[in-house]
Amino acid sequence: PHLDFMVPRKKLIKFIDLVNGKDYPYDDNGHGTFVCGALCGGGTVSPKHTGIDPLTNLIVIKALDQNGETGANSILTAMQWVYENRKAYNIRLMCMSFGSVALKNDPLMMGAEKLWDSGIVVVSAAGNSGPQAETIKSPGSSYKIITVGALDDKRVKDTPQYDKFQVADFSSRGPINNVYKPDVLASGVDVTGLSGKGLYTIMSGTSVSTPMVAGVCSRLIKQYPNYSPDRIKKLLISSCEPITFDRNSEGFGWINGEKLFN
Repeated sequence: PHLDFMVPRKKLIKFIDLVNGKDYPYDDNGHGTFVCGALCGGGTVSPKHTGIDPLTNLIVIKALDQNGETGANSILTAMQWVYENRKAYNIRLMCMSFGSVALKNDPLMMGAEKLWDSGIVVVSAAGNSGPQAETIKSPGSSYKIITVGALDDKRVKDTPQYDKFQVADFSSRGPINNVYKPDVLASGVDVTGLSGKGLYTIMSGTSVSTPMVAGVCSRLIKQYPNYSPDRIKKLLISSCEPITFDRNSEGFGWINGEKLFN
């Protein structure tokens, strides 16, 4: 329960713990706190580090242990909870900053696609196994959902250097299942965000990029509440600026929010 989720209003409306069965919010790893902050942190302590959509609410499902590890069943249970409760809680978006080796008839991929087909925009990390080809992780291996790679924006004191943008070396590359992936890029190198043990910390990875894209999607859903996940994805892609024109390293490029919201 970081201050940026509590003040001036409580953003966390539901917490489900599939690991230890606790009924109060906690983070024994720190990864989840950072991801939530990048998506919707309120900037209470530092307005400079406000999340992409500070007006959204959070439902958090803890499915990974203190080491950031879990099994497929735990993730599928989390997906099932979201599917069954999507109408009761008006769930329109799911952010998944994790990945596993993609398998044939992959259950995580199929679960993500079931959520997508039900009207939920699903945003998933590409993985941190680049620059080798064919390293996209599941469920980001799905052709339907939005898969996010990491942009190295060469930031100096949290300020991006637009003329120096490049795909982060660690960002996973496609193709996967004969499909270009990732779909888009967002900043994922040396980003300052919320800490599970203090106020702020610095993190890199496609786990950082993914909630930024989820935050953009959240704002688009508010702006176009009747749009399907497919239409939100097309709108997102329409804003992208290519860097290398290599679809298997950057997808359609980095998301230029000014095209979407100005």
